[in-house]
Amino acid sequence: MSYSLNEYEALCKKAARGSGMHWGQSEEVGKAARCLGAFGLDDGRLVLRAIEKFGPQNALWLGPALCDKGCDFEKPLVLKGVEVPIYMLPFLHIMILDEDVSLRVTWDRFDAVLSASGINCTISDGLCQDGPIELCISKLSASKDNELFTQSRVDIPPEIFERLNGLAHKTYAPATEE
Repeated sequence: MSYSLNEYEALCKKAARGSGMHWGQSEEVGKAARCLGAFGLDDGRLVLRAIEKFGPQNALWLGPALCDKGCDFEKPLVLKGVEVPIYMLPFLHIMILDEDVSLRVTWDRFDAVLSASGINCTISDGLCQDGPIELCISKLSASKDNELFTQSRVDIPPEIFERLNGLAHKTYAPATEE
């Protein structure tokens, strides 16, 4: 079934909260899922995996931490043991939105260029890897700011929707007579 990016973001945020994450972490999950969904890189499968494997080595943990710390990427940055590495991309994209810079992100069988206009995967065989992965982030000398195709809807497979929705339902209060 097809869902708008707003619906997809809300579902992923509630699913993350239903899995036990704090609301702030859950909000980051929703935004990250929306970003990858807009560029056609996730249909719910990877965010579900990332939610289920949430912990200190997970990209959903490391990405916001890197955003909080900040980084100028003058030297290549290597992160070891990253779980569900695809979820580092939205946070790195957020970090360079207002910059005239491009980043190259690589890991085993995966290569992408991030710029203010979006995420462009050049090698995507390793897109679905869980990890642990050694991820390398390097600054490119010139900004590669080509306009990239984005989509406004995400097609979520029914079985993935049911699992995300099941987690989301844990955030709802039970019905009362009032």
